[in-house]
Amino acid sequence: MNLSIDLYSGRTNPAWALPASFSGLVFDLLADLGFVRNLFGASRVTNLGYRGLNIVIPPDLAVRNNIPATFIIPFNDPDLHQQLFREIIALCRLIGFAGAEEMSRIAEVILKLIQGILKRRVVPTPAPGGKSGCDYEMLTFDPAPWNDPNFILTNNCYAYATNKRDKYPSKPQPGLGSGKIFDKITGPDVAAAAKRDGAHDLNDCFADSEKPRMLVALVIWPGEDYHWYRKHPDCWGHKPGSTAARNYDNSNKTISNPETCDRGPYTEFTGYFLIPKSQKVAA
Repeated sequence: MNLSIDLYSGRTNPAWALPASFSGLVFDLLADLGFVRNLFGASRVTNLGYRGLNIVIPPDLAVRNNIPATFIIPFNDPDLHQQLFREIIALCRLIGFAGAEEMSRIAEVILKLIQGILKRRVVPTPAPGGKSGCDYEMLTFDPAPWNDPNFILTNNCYAYATNKRDKYPSKPQPGLGSGKIFDKITGPDVAAAAKRDGAHDLNDCFADSEKPRMLVALVIWPGEDYHWYRKHPDCWGHKPGSTAARNYDNSNKTISNPETCDRGPYTEFTGYFLIPKSQKVAA
């Protein structure tokens, strides 16, 4: 069984090739909790943060259970997924395998996310943000090119923020274009990597030759991932990982300010930056 967790916006999602003994236990767990029989007709979740499980099972197991060999378990029931990851942590501690420690760590991260969702605070009223003394351009919000099947899977939040749509082999990372990505997942490290690619701080202006110049915002899921937003005339847009580009937050509200919108686990707001036309995203 191959298991991957749809979790990050910028980074590559965690994935494991599970040994046969562990695969059987995980499949039985999914079946016992009712996930397998309720797979069909469930819509994919596209929020920031944990979105669900992607699973590939052996063909014989698929035939025996009359289910597809590849399927998605969307995060549409916090209580049920909380129970699932508690059980996975217990299994990882009981049966060690290469990757069990990391899987247990990720499961702990997801449990904290779910607990936060269950205790969700009231989202503050949005207010205008990102004022700059520099000129910049705001392109009309147009998600269609980013959601094209030929581009959606490998164009991530960084590609969207920099307006550099391409057929990347994998999600482009801040710093890759200039030869060195970030060392740590902190606001200063990710921001410094983006600036090596060509970005400037908010009030460090670009010449007109760099039009269109983009106003973007960086937020951090502490220790786990980063996420970028881009300013449009009447909203902020973003593209969480391999999911669709959109202009709404985790509460399905149009984003008027990335500082105050519902960002799920991306709790640290790093700041605003300017992106030039010459921003180098790919190596």
